[in-house]
Amino acid sequence: MRRSTALLPLLLGGACLSACTEYGIESKEEEPTFEDDTPGFPDAAVSPTTVDLGLLCAGTTAPAEVVVTNGGNAALNVRDLELVGEGWALGDVTVPATLQPGEQLVVPLVGGPGDALLTVHTDDPDSPELTVSLWAVADEPPTVSLLNPPDGDVLPGDTVATFAGVVSDDADPAELLALSWDSDVDGVFGTDPAATTGEAFASWDPTAHSSGSHRITLTATDACGQAVSDTVTLCQDEGYSADNLDLSTWHFEGSSRWDSTNEWVELTTPSQNQSGTAFQTGSTVSADNVSIDFRFYVSGGDGADGMSVTALDTSRMTSFVGLSGGGLGYAGLPGWSIEVDTWYNAEYGDPTEADHVSIHFDGEPFGPAVWAALPEMEDGAWHDMSITVLAPHVIVKVDGVVYVDTDLDGFTAFPAYVGFTAATGSVTNYHLIDALTVTRYVCEEG
Repeated sequence: MRRSTALLPLLLGGACLSACTEYGIESKEEEPTFEDDTPGFPDAAVSPTTVDLGLLCAGTTAPAEVVVTNGGNAALNVRDLELVGEGWALGDVTVPATLQPGEQLVVPLVGGPGDALLTVHTDDPDSPELTVSLWAVADEPPTVSLLNPPDGDVLPGDTVATFAGVVSDDADPAELLALSWDSDVDGVFGTDPAATTGEAFASWDPTAHSSGSHRITLTATDACGQAVSDTVTLCQDEGYSADNLDLSTWHFEGSSRWDSTNEWVELTTPSQNQSGTAFQTGSTVSADNVSIDFRFYVSGGDGADGMSVTALDTSRMTSFVGLSGGGLGYAGLPGWSIEVDTWYNAEYGDPTEADHVSIHFDGEPFGPAVWAALPEMEDGAWHDMSITVLAPHVIVKVDGVVYVDTDLDGFTAFPAYVGFTAATGSVTNYHLIDALTVTRYVCEEG
């Protein structure tokens, strides 16, 4: 009896293999296969999480960017970008956007002064919203304080002054700020940088500046171009120093000359019957409003005659030199003269036999308007003399001692050359002048 082949499929599908073998059919066991049905997920991340642009110049912006990355194993949908705050804006970016695993989305930003928050909305179930803090600070202008001169100051006409201020900035080191010292009359006169401490200085030479009122401004400008100023008002009196004068502005007459070796004015040598005068003719001063300081020497001979400071009236003058001897070189010259007389001349009406200082008008050596006895001036030493005329008041000092301090009629307002006269007669001396400074008062003292 034959086995029915109808049982073959059943046998092939069964677990027993003996029948298969019996019918000559080889059977091979297959390894089972499995499908991975684990679901995929996106993984959103942003970098950086904070953008800080620091200081920005006012009115300017700076670029920045944030990168969104899909670090998962499924597509990431960036649904929206939300920017809230001041000073910031999104650049050119398109959302919604789909990022495959490993892909990135660059989010460009334009940052200006202000704080903002960028929120990235995605379909990442774990991080549906990612935030980035955005920061930028507006640059502040510098700070400036002008410390010297004080507001309303009056500057002498013969002294170099040092102006001082202090500057600072929130971003720039003080020494990198651009500085400018400016006069509304004469323009810029200083641009030296400040020290690291913020201290700033400028030199003010009165001989290089106009007399009268000035508005002085110190301006500091930072790298952003922001400029801040501080201002004071001062008055510059007019003056000059003999040490700085062009000799072409001096008029020497008679025995006088400029001693270039010693850099002083020599009015006379110890020779008889000399008369020498020296006047600064480069500019005039008002004879009723002037200060004159100098040093004089009246020694080296046998005693005569003396010297004077003279304000020569340029509107009436006909000569630069007066009489010798007791006329001291000023007799006959219009204006006023303040003499240091070292020889008694009774014929000229000298008030005392002692050395003396006296004031005379219009070249009249007789009868001084006021006088005072001096100690011995012919002592082989240099002496300091200071004359201040603020009409009608006059002050005369010799070696720091006040010998005249009074109101006196006669100091009228005429244009004057300031100068010196001296003379010898039968008796002689050197008469020398040094360290002259002249100030024309054009400012009212506060």
